[in-house]
Amino acid sequence: MMNLSSELSKRVITGCIGAIALVLLIIFGGWFGICLLTAVLSLGMIVEFCQISLDSRDFIEKRYVLLFMSVVISIFNFLVPKSEYELLISSFLILFSYFLFSVRGREGSNFVRHFQELKYSFFGIVYLVFIPLYLTRIHRLIFGVHWTVLFFLVVWSGDTLAYFIGKKWGKRKLYPEISPKKTVEGAIGGLASGVLVTIIYKLAFFNELSWLGALVIPTGVGAFALVGDLCESFLKRAYAKKDSGGILPGHGGFLDRFDGVVFSLPVMYAFTQLFG
Repeated sequence: MMNLSSELSKRVITGCIGAIALVLLIIFGGWFGICLLTAVLSLGMIVEFCQISLDSRDFIEKRYVLLFMSVVISIFNFLVPKSEYELLISSFLILFSYFLFSVRGREGSNFVRHFQELKYSFFGIVYLVFIPLYLTRIHRLIFGVHWTVLFFLVVWSGDTLAYFIGKKWGKRKLYPEISPKKTVEGAIGGLASGVLVTIIYKLAFFNELSWLGALVIPTGVGAFALVGDLCESFLKRAYAKKDSGGILPGHGGFLDRFDGVVFSLPVMYAFTQLFG
């Protein structure tokens, strides 16, 4: 019981401090702040992804290559907004070329494993560097600060309430093969909390948001955030990992904390275009 209470305390304290810092950066950081936030999240997640998926003899070199590419993509996104497509194609060409020439002169190289890690690396770049760039696109919109803050509130409230409701009243397992602790009751409670938080935020700060949007947006974003959480669990199960890292006390790693955020960002952007 003591260990459970201590772990919960760490989770709450880390969550509160992180949430306050993140919201302040969104509101007062401007374009530089949101690009910095996106870059930090991407770098944290790509480091953990590399630790999980890359294990060949030259894995350290490959990790540095992916980190360098992540930094370059973040800088170009800051300097040249809306250049995602060009950056994506350039990343593919550079990454493929690196993997081609990195085995030159290395006798006994496992080409099958090497090519598999090329696929893993490009998947990681798309998943954890390019998809998070939607955060900067949302922030640049009219009422972008409101959209961004609301997005995080929906995902956080859904994740938090799903956790507590699941522990208190959860009976039916949602997907036990992938995430044994998640329950149907927790998932429903998390979606309902997202709708409630959105309605409160609309009444208090964001009257421009329509009532239809206040119902549809948190439902869709919350559902995809849940799928994103399960997808990250799928990744960890494939590599027999409990957590992606331990940098965030009570939460695990960046991937553990922001998996739902990444997966639901494109959905949130689509809703801003529909209801904005």
